[in-house]
Amino acid sequence: MNGRSLLLLVGITLIQGISSKSPIYSVEEEWETFNELLRNPAYRLPTTTRPLHYKVTLDPYFDDAPTPEENFTFKGTVVIDLEATQDNVTQIVLHCKNMTIHDVSIINNNESSFVEIVTSNNQDSSDIEEFICDPVYDFLRIDLTKSLQLDTVYSINLSFTGHIQTGMSGFYRSFYNDTSGRRWMGTTQFQPGNARLAFPCYDEPGFKSHFDITIIRAADFSETISNMPIKLTEDAHNGRKADTFYTTPYTSTYLLAFIVSHYDMIATNGDDDRPFHIYARDNADDTGDWSLKIGLKLLDAMEEFTNISYYDMAEHLDMKQAAIPDFSAGAMENWGLLTYREALILYDPRNSNHFYKQRVANIVSHEITHMWFGNLVTCAWWDNLWLNEGFARHYQYYLTGSVCKDLGYETRFIVEQLHQAMFSDSLDSAHPLTNPAVNSPSSVSGHFSTITYAKGACIIRMTRHLLGEDTFRDGLRIYLKRRQFDVAEPHHLFEALDEVAAEDGALLVYNGITIDEYFRTWTEKGGYPLLTVVVDQRTGLMTVTQARWERETGTSSRPSQWHIPITWTRGNQPDFEDLKPSQIITEQATVIDRGTTGLEWVIFNKQETGFYRVNYDNTNWALLTRALRSKERTVIHEYNRAMIVDDLFALARAGTLRYDRAFNVLSFLQFEDQYAPWIAAISGFNFLIRRLASDADSLSKLYELIDKDLSEAVVQRLGYQEPENGMYMDDLLRMYVMRFLCNIGQEGCVNVARSNFYDWIQGEFIPANMRPWVYCEGLRQGSSEDFDIFWERYLTTDLASEKAVMLETAGCTTNKSSLEKFLTAIVTDDDAIRPQDYTTAYNSAVSGNENNTLLVFEWLKQNYEDVNNTFGSLTSPLNTIANRLLSLEDIAEFESWLDENKDVIGESVYNNVKGTLGTVKSNLEWTSVRLPELVRYFEIGYDEDIIDEIDSSEEDEDDSSEGTSPEESEEDEGPDSANISTLSAITLVVTLFINFLNLT
Repeated sequence: MNGRSLLLLVGITLIQGISSKSPIYSVEEEWETFNELLRNPAYRLPTTTRPLHYKVTLDPYFDDAPTPEENFTFKGTVVIDLEATQDNVTQIVLHCKNMTIHDVSIINNNESSFVEIVTSNNQDSSDIEEFICDPVYDFLRIDLTKSLQLDTVYSINLSFTGHIQTGMSGFYRSFYNDTSGRRWMGTTQFQPGNARLAFPCYDEPGFKSHFDITIIRAADFSETISNMPIKLTEDAHNGRKADTFYTTPYTSTYLLAFIVSHYDMIATNGDDDRPFHIYARDNADDTGDWSLKIGLKLLDAMEEFTNISYYDMAEHLDMKQAAIPDFSAGAMENWGLLTYREALILYDPRNSNHFYKQRVANIVSHEITHMWFGNLVTCAWWDNLWLNEGFARHYQYYLTGSVCKDLGYETRFIVEQLHQAMFSDSLDSAHPLTNPAVNSPSSVSGHFSTITYAKGACIIRMTRHLLGEDTFRDGLRIYLKRRQFDVAEPHHLFEALDEVAAEDGALLVYNGITIDEYFRTWTEKGGYPLLTVVVDQRTGLMTVTQARWERETGTSSRPSQWHIPITWTRGNQPDFEDLKPSQIITEQATVIDRGTTGLEWVIFNKQETGFYRVNYDNTNWALLTRALRSKERTVIHEYNRAMIVDDLFALARAGTLRYDRAFNVLSFLQFEDQYAPWIAAISGFNFLIRRLASDADSLSKLYELIDKDLSEAVVQRLGYQEPENGMYMDDLLRMYVMRFLCNIGQEGCVNVARSNFYDWIQGEFIPANMRPWVYCEGLRQGSSEDFDIFWERYLTTDLASEKAVMLETAGCTTNKSSLEKFLTAIVTDDDAIRPQDYTTAYNSAVSGNENNTLLVFEWLKQNYEDVNNTFGSLTSPLNTIANRLLSLEDIAEFESWLDENKDVIGESVYNNVKGTLGTVKSNLEWTSVRLPELVRYFEIGYDEDIIDEIDSSEEDEDDSSEGTSPEESEEDEGPDSANISTLSAITLVVTLFINFLNLT
């Protein structure tokens, strides 16, 4: 599934509004809730029996049931063929949840006889009211009077009733409007453990089986859509129809799916041998054409890459993709029936912006990749989810990039995945990709999905460059072939890669290190390293120290070491294209010979292929600054320029580098006009903007610095207006840059936005890529009448991507009555805002303008019951407000209300929000401590470092300042990683020893 990474687009959290379309978002909370099941063996099914085959029949009703009480319920039966896996099994344990079990019987198929079931009153199995779904563990326990025999197939027959859910999980209901008006539909979302809401089953990924599914529907509904094509449609009771599907591949329960609706096939390739169809409401027109076009290319590319045909995975297998109006996740990889949020599969070239063009393509790619990584070969348990999701996230960029070269997937991977993964994985509480301690409960970070998806993708990318493309591909082919229709654990992947690496000699130069050894250092511990590089410019010896990075302090309390593939290049002979690592460092401190002497910059981590940050000594930073501010700037690869920006902001945030020193290097943005460095910069600036929001004077100076100086080149190259037939990446960058510049009040952006918004209000067309910033700034400058026109157009549009953009910008209004109208729409159950969009809309209302925070708080105090009913809890709505409070006075007022209403909001909510307030207070303290560094730069601006030239005749003279700049000889109490004091004691010893050798 995509989007656990993702309900908000973690890929680009830096853009307010643009980034709030994923996933992901609520889905992460589901995984946190699921955490106890992940870790606690008490929630795991016993492996004493295993399923062989299911026959599932469901008979759902919406608002047309025989009696009102039966509306939105279903009846069902399931027959599960199973066998015992060991002797003396006297209990069968299945999953079921929120359903009533009516009948249970078990047949010994070998003997055609019933198996006696233990009941509380020792009566026969017809009286079994005591068979219930355990509300804690979701277990259905069936005790037997005698042990099951080995090598014997049993059939357990169950009948049950359940409810069509409302929470976008399990078998749930949704609605949509098509040419006939409002329609009900039923659809599914079973990952991670919600098939049990639809029928009793072995609801864990390791229990694979074949499934025969039958869905009974009203005769006027369209044919049901499920994993497989329909095998047979028959008349059922009361004029209803029963759709029976071909047998599924050998699969896990979470990959099952079915849709009961009035959907049409809106796009198809018309190929009977390789059928590929897109389904949606009948008024979706041709918005499925792009996903069909790109999907066909991606499916072909994945078959070629894996050397395994998709259509040969099961007899009768086809490919269907469906647009779902209410969908908690971004998309889901159900085998043969991929389901998506409408905005992530339906694309209108005229009215969907470039974000959605690439997003549809890479989400489709993500789900198609899962047909191999996840479906054909499935993670044995959710603790190894990265085996599914890491590969899907990786290839949603690199597979898509191979068939859509103009959409910039390799470039966007750097800022959307790598930088976001590094941010999420930089706390000591970050969980590992694989947790060897699977039998003890522990908490999971709120960034579970980001680490599992994005870090997994990044480590896979690093390994691909370590082994080389061909070796890596061949290893994956072996892994998939050996584990097909089975589950896998990480060692299966490592063994396959090691086997091919040995044949190809791909690891010969790395001193006997194996993929197994290397990979485990990245998957079995959380976090990642900072490399601190100190260059002796006289000798060319580079001391490289690794230490676990922590984003708040720079220093982790959990020391770790990794096997780090190293790439580097130097100023006099730059080579950013050879990405094969020159060595793997395993020690805390390593000395590398640059091979040259004299002043010359070095850059480690070419094209940011490695998952680590880099800090340098002052002299190297000074040399890099000169290069970046000169015509030599473009010699340094765009991805490394983006890496430098991201690393500098991270180092400065943690106090490892002073902000004035970081900004001295970042001054090169004045000349920078490319995508990756600027997206990284916007992310870093947005963090500072929030931290300086409580100091109007300093914030104004930061805005002025960005406006008048740093954004000069990018604005000059891109301009404000979108040209006809512009370059895709330029149009996308313009959308992000202008949204950012309008938010800081840049005059040119504001004027152009206001003019275009006025034209739009008058009915003129504006390009989709301009709408996010034009809508926002237009509402910010506009009247309540302007908002009313805007809102009416929101209500009447049926393009999901356009509705998402409008929801993300509606909160930009500065009109109090308009803001309250928007907030009321969120909590009013009139379908104006769909449940999946509640959080997006509310966040827009709170953050659209600085003044909105307190206005929303005042509104919430009067409407907290409605807010609680809408969101299910006040925790998130209150935390969203708390995180944006800017003064101790505002915090005190907010805290006072919390204290007065503790009994009303509940102790759990109260404690959670109080914890958030503690963080907010710490942020204010951080600002007061770090502000002088920023003020220093605001006052002085760029100050070129003085670098002493090296006289070769003085090589034998001791120079204790080597690797630092002259200014550091002065007393400086501020934090600064540019001096050697940030190195560990071991590194200091190594450095002194090297200098001693040079002197002798």
